[in-house]
Order: sequence, then C-alpha cells, then structure tokens
Amino acid sequence: MPQLCFTDLSSFSRTAKRDGLPLALTAEEQAGAAFLGLVDGMPFILGDDGSYDHHLNRFFRACPTLGVRSMNSLRAYARDILVWMRFLQERCDGKSLWAACREDIAAYHEARRLSDPPFRISAASWNRAVASLDKLYRWALDEKIITSVPFAYRQSWAYPSKPALSQPGATNTARERGARKGDVRFLDLEGFKAFRDVGLRGRLPDGREDPAWRGRNGERNALFAELLITTGLRLQEASSLMLMELPDLASMQGQTAKSVAFRLAAATAKGGRGREIRLPVRLIAELRALVAIERDVSLGRNPRKGMVQLSERAIAVAGYEHRALRIGPPECASRMTVDQLSAADRHRLVDAATGAPLTLWLTEDGRSMSMAAWEAVFLRASARCREMGFRDMHVTPHMLRHSFAVHMLNLLLREQIGWVTGEAARPFGAAWRRVIGDPLLKLQRLMGHARIESTYIYLDHLAEAQEIVDAAVDAFDLGIASKGKAR
Repeated sequence: MPQLCFTDLSSFSRTAKRDGLPLALTAEEQAGAAFLGLVDGMPFILGDDGSYDHHLNRFFRACPTLGVRSMNSLRAYARDILVWMRFLQERCDGKSLWAACREDIAAYHEARRLSDPPFRISAASWNRAVASLDKLYRWALDEKIITSVPFAYRQSWAYPSKPALSQPGATNTARERGARKGDVRFLDLEGFKAFRDVGLRGRLPDGREDPAWRGRNGERNALFAELLITTGLRLQEASSLMLMELPDLASMQGQTAKSVAFRLAAATAKGGRGREIRLPVRLIAELRALVAIERDVSLGRNPRKGMVQLSERAIAVAGYEHRALRIGPPECASRMTVDQLSAADRHRLVDAATGAPLTLWLTEDGRSMSMAAWEAVFLRASARCREMGFRDMHVTPHMLRHSFAVHMLNLLLREQIGWVTGEAARPFGAAWRRVIGDPLLKLQRLMGHARIESTYIYLDHLAEAQEIVDAAVDAFDLGIASKGKAR
C-alpha cells in the first residue's frame, strides 16, 4: 500500500542500520539533498513498492505557491491524496493516480459517502477531499502531466462588493452543497477545568491529589492549555513562542489592566497574517514563575551539551533586541526580525553561548516541544479524564481555540448590549450594527480569520444565545411579544 512519510532533514546526518549494517549518506549525497531545497516536515508519498512519484511529490513542494502555505493544511492534503491512491489500487485494479477518470470519482463517492455508517464520512470531509484532489489535478493539467481532470464543472458567478466586477468561475460538481462549513467542538468552562486539573495536572475528580499520578509536567501542560483557551492561539502559534518574546513583568508595575497587547509574529500565523492578541497578566506571571523553576531543571537533563556544535541544523542566536534576533557568531551576527522566523525556524533556534533552545516550551530533557508532542499530551490527558468518569472528554488543542471564540463572542455581545442600552437616545440602526458587527469584527481580529464568514460559525454555538436574544428584545423594547391568545 502507498505510504505517507514526512521529511526529516536531521536524519541526513544520522547513521541508520539495515540488516545489522550501518548506513549513512556521504558528504556529497548530503550536499545534493540540501541543493534540492527540501523542507523539514514536508509530506511525501511512496508507492507500495517503495517507489517515489516525482510528479506527485513535486506537487507538494509547489503547494505553498498554490495558496496552501500552512504545513497542517499540506499534511491534510497529503492524507486525502493517500486515501484516494489506496482506493484506486484496491477498487480500481491498481489504476495510477494520473489515469483516474470521472467513473472512478463516482465510485469513490459511493464508497465514501453512500456506504454503511461505520465507513461513511461526513459531507464536510468529502468536500475537503474533493478540494485536495481538485487542486492536485488542476496543477497536473497545467504542468501537462495529464490531458484532462477526472471532475466535471459547472459555470458559476462570483459577486464581489461591486456587481460590475462580477467574474465567471467553475464549480466542481463533486462538491456537496448541503455540507456544513465545519463542526465546532468546544468546552464549557467547567469542562475545561476538569480537563486541566484531572487530565493535565493528574488530580482526582474531587480536586485531591492522586497518589498514583506519576506525571512530572502537569503545571507546564496546564499553563499551555490556559494559554490556548485565553488567547485563541492555534497550536503552531502557541508552541513556537519564544521565551524572549514574553512581556516583562517589571514594565507592568502600577498597571491595573488584566491583559496586555502582544503582537503575534506573521510567519508563525496561518496565511502569514500576524495579529495582535491579549495576554492575561496573571498567565504571564505564572509562565515566568514556571520558567524560573523548571527551565534550568529541564536543560540540566539535556544529554546533548554543546548543542550548537552537535546539531548542524541549529540556528545560533547571539542576542535579542526590539523584536529582532542577532543570528550567527557575535562578531558577525546578522539582524533578523521575529516576524520573518517561521514556526519551524523557531524550533531550531538555540542560544549561541549555552546551546539552550529559545522556544518557551521545553521537554523534560530540555528540547523544544513539538506540535506532535503537544497533541500526544492532549490525547493522554483526554484518556485519563475518561478513565476518571468523564465519558465524553476528547480534547484537542484546536478545541480550546474554539472554546475561546465561543466564550469571547458571548462576552463581547453582552458588553455591546450593555453599551447600546446605556443611553436610550442612541438610534436603533447604529445600536444594532454595534451589537452584531463590532463583536464579530473584534473576534475576527483576535482569531486571525481572513474572512468574516469564518467567524460567523460561532454565532450558532453560544451557550447562552437565547438568553442574549431575550435580553436584547427586552432592552430594546421592540414590542414584538404577543399579548393576546394565539389564533
């Protein structure tokens, strides 16, 4: 069966064993691999015989120029394509990826959407797979790898803000119109506290310490979860924060604000859209305390002393000032702003003097904590919660981002309703725009959504939506309540 793999540039300099014999790339082979411009973490797919399809894997390398810049999105594309390739091999007599036709797409739809419930995927998952394959085959058509795509299209028109500028387009008919744009799963605050204390900190459901708990990173993990749910950061954004980016507590003395503005670097954000978020002052203080207590302990367990010399991929940093790093030896360091450093770059940054990673979150042995490691933490914590009686506890880092959005929108709407009803003289039209428009726009900026439509979905998931509507009706005295009997 075809296999999905991911590029690990650090493996080029390591020695592996096969049949008991050491195998290593020569210096010339390592130089050749570096010349290809491979990207760490980039997916690639091998055939069932271990063969490498250059066209397919060239598509993955081209994706950033096709609008797919997030490594998570790229990996999702690769998984969708892998499933399609396996279907072609099993159900279409081993047909090649590039030989697929419309009949194969129809058979694929039947297998994925019309099969029995245990094997049926949702309409949203189907549309995501169609989007992945559509981009692959359109690219292959432009590259003259194929002469036609296995999809049918219908003419459609896009209407921007100015109707005179409306443009024709083509809609893939394999897409399902009725699909939901996305299922939003979120935790209420009590659910989050249970996940944090029982799952991450290892306590018992009644709050007591669990004598059987053997975890050593409970406070670190709990603070990471609190960072996600209080800021709405994505996993990639939160896991790549650097210690030197944390605001200085000394500069906040005398301030009464409960949060401070923090500029998220563009290169770590989805789509390269940096934004300003709010960091709770309480959380900053707890993070500083954690660093003071546990960071030196973690670094002391690191068996790789002199990491700068041992790791060829490490990026040595001589200093930090004004949101910029001085990279390289102190005598000839080059200046680079933090906005230019991607999440992958940040995990390679080390202090030039000590070899310590510069990322905020470290593993027990002093290494930079990867996104995969955080996902594993959340899986284990969810499993522990279920063992302790929380039957439906399946928490992911992205679920906490949704939780932030739902609760923040709830608070923003309540704040705006209070603003509107504070003065009866305010015109109704302006008041209504303030109630609905401002909270959504504020949330859009906090979440880093490119389109306001992505923010709309949270309106359907407010825990107290009906209470807010009722409060608005009473406050505005709209006079729509029925005073007589229904007829």
